[in-house]
Amino acid sequence: MVFRLRPLDLDNIHEHIFDRYTLLESLANGLSQDLGIHQRDEVVQLDIEPPIPTKAKGKRKAPKDLQPYNFTIRQSITGLNSSSNDNSTTGYVLWSTTPTFAQWLLYDANASPLREEDTDTNIPTIFSGLKSTAVVELGSGIAGILPIVLGDHVDHYVCTDQKGILNKLKYNIEENLLQFNRRRCVSEFLHLELPSNEDQQRKSTRLEVMELDWEKFNGTNPHTPLTRISQECSTVFIVAMDVVYNDFLIGPFLKTLSQLRNYYLNQGLTTRCLIGIHLRAQDIVETFLEKAILDYDLPVCSVEDPFLEKTRVSLYYI
Repeated sequence: MVFRLRPLDLDNIHEHIFDRYTLLESLANGLSQDLGIHQRDEVVQLDIEPPIPTKAKGKRKAPKDLQPYNFTIRQSITGLNSSSNDNSTTGYVLWSTTPTFAQWLLYDANASPLREEDTDTNIPTIFSGLKSTAVVELGSGIAGILPIVLGDHVDHYVCTDQKGILNKLKYNIEENLLQFNRRRCVSEFLHLELPSNEDQQRKSTRLEVMELDWEKFNGTNPHTPLTRISQECSTVFIVAMDVVYNDFLIGPFLKTLSQLRNYYLNQGLTTRCLIGIHLRAQDIVETFLEKAILDYDLPVCSVEDPFLEKTRVSLYYI
């Protein structure tokens, strides 16, 4: 069984939200009741690893072909609590939506259509196979988890966020580059080039980091790392994890998402979006879905999956 896509429209949004929050309430005793910060320490150790299956005799053996990822992440708790600048400060820490999404995407059997081509589902894969794929992440934050775990499987990865986030994001990516082991990482931003004696059989990923302010972005003239994708890839996924959490940001985020999506579609790329939302205030999710469908005419689907339904993460596929 694989995850199911439930198309959403103005007639069934409220039913979807009611069902999701009702289920969430039934699981309340087993879920953390905080706002979703993964850990309130300056340095966080994070392991994203495949589940160990249990044999009939009780012996457990890890799958051979699944790669674990072990991160050391430096956060800025003081930056999160700062009110001395005009920028959003939520990106200074790791939020739980990202590791939840990564765990599901990398290892859950139901997420296999996003990892391997499946003619039965007609869902394009994020992971590069016969086709060249790219990921553009909106609101990356400082943690640098997805650039490593997804970048290890795609041809291009572009992290974007506000200017004040980028140096800390760069630091965490560089500190965890050894986790980048399936492919060779090349990057202008990180000053990484392929050695002249590099094994040509080993694939490479171009990983770039760039400033992108949703309130200032002009989709008609994307920056170079974004245009390079349209020249070198056939499929692009626009990914955003836990960036929808207040009314003020919904409009600018959807404008940027829609402009980027339209740009790649007009360039002939297969274009999909994955938006992960940590379920906090019900009205925020409702506003996001209504604006996405009504104001931007986006074909939003809810990702229905047993693993995700047992978490506070709601995943949307566009």
